[in-house]
Amino acid sequence: MSKRLYLNLFLSLLILLFGYNFASGLTGYWTIRIVNILSIVLAGFFLIKFNPSLLPKKNNSTFRIQYLFPIVIGIIGLFLINYFIPLLTYKLMDWEWPSKIHLTKYELIRYLGLITILGVLEELYFRRIIAQKIFNSKGFSKALWISALIFGFAHIVTDSGILGTFFGGLVLGYIYLKTKNIWISIFAHLTNNLISLFVSPFLDKNIADFSSYQKITIFIGFGLSLIYAMYLIFKKQTELKPAGNTV
Repeated sequence: MSKRLYLNLFLSLLILLFGYNFASGLTGYWTIRIVNILSIVLAGFFLIKFNPSLLPKKNNSTFRIQYLFPIVIGIIGLFLINYFIPLLTYKLMDWEWPSKIHLTKYELIRYLGLITILGVLEELYFRRIIAQKIFNSKGFSKALWISALIFGFAHIVTDSGILGTFFGGLVLGYIYLKTKNIWISIFAHLTNNLISLFVSPFLDKNIADFSSYQKITIFIGFGLSLIYAMYLIFKKQTELKPAGNTV
């Protein structure tokens, strides 16, 4: 069972990476994005044997409005470490920081639509299918760490990078596995994307004010502290008897 599970996960990841790599050699904005979308859909369907009724079984999910507070805290922390750790690397290597380009109104609308679609699909694939499948077979810890590793490696051919997406996989995976609510994890994923979209250009514009080693270290430490705070609050909330709705 274990060997078959890991083999299927590996083959599914290969399908995704092949599709992403193929898309990277194409021209045309929508052509590339459509291939990316089809790749993740195909990889997901492969894991459920192309039968939606074979989605991994899960317990009833829970939702309480109190969950939103630690989630937002954790996502802000995730954004900070994903912005300032690469900045620290660039500074150490004496590379020029690649500032984000401000989008036109049309590009912004197009990009918002794209990150919404990809965010939903990624949560369905990496959390609802992969994390849940591993959880059902191997338990919480392996589901969290293995799904985060897969999430990181899946972005090896993208601009996101492995380290940042690995941290993202840990945070999003923890949120999903604690609540079993895919809509909460989709909300967290999209919140992270929106913060990155709107805050990164501001930081880039004022990069000289944030690029000292001391400030970078403070922001990274603060980001890690926020993620840890999310963990502590979420742990306390989910250990209580659920009083909210089940979905």
